[in-house]
Amino acid sequence: GIDVISCRIWFDKVVPTRTPANVFSKFEELRGAGGTFFMLDQLQGNTPELWGENSDSFDEDDGKTRGSVAACDFYNAGGLMALSDEDIIKVLTDDLLPSAVPKFADAKVVDSWVGKYPGTVSWFSPGSYTLRPPLEGAGNDVLPNVKCAGDWVRMGEREHGAKGLCQERAFVSGFEAANSLLRSTFNGPFSPHQVIPCRDDEPQFKIGVDINRRVMQNVPRFWVR
Repeated sequence: GIDVISCRIWFDKVVPTRTPANVFSKFEELRGAGGTFFMLDQLQGNTPELWGENSDSFDEDDGKTRGSVAACDFYNAGGLMALSDEDIIKVLTDDLLPSAVPKFADAKVVDSWVGKYPGTVSWFSPGSYTLRPPLEGAGNDVLPNVKCAGDWVRMGEREHGAKGLCQERAFVSGFEAANSLLRSTFNGPFSPHQVIPCRDDEPQFKIGVDINRRVMQNVPRFWVR
């Protein structure tokens, strides 16, 4: 697996961004890692739970003054693991976030959290896809009450457009596994969880994929066992 660092930062003011989900790429400060940041206050609403407060004692007027909350993740983060939690937050607040959205430079950190997870995200080798377990496990005829979920399963006809994203694919596969388990073991009526599909790829990307597929059909894949 690859090393991952997960951070959450609470700010004193709201920072508007063009989209709630964003990517860091090719910044020297990443030290070879890839990064993402999600604006949780936009995705979830600036709720008391987001600030670790009880909703029963939450002051609505006080809530209006709450700032943004950003969740930042680093993947392949071996070059950052040796940094202290304070230095990691400093890299984000002084360099990465203001470079992506300049208004972050005007926001002050109210609180922060850093989690380091060495070797925790799946690192797939080329050609390993066919060796992954299917969502249905051994099959409905063999073990109908056992399903598989995670970024490492094959989802078959229920494959999701986020198949290259570890957290998103694991999340979606959990819903699909639960739906499949109910179909296999529950005799009564139920409403399966509806998984929102990804939007279609842009035309230029589809063209690139098609060209690559046609080329690779005639190129021996000597690097795949």
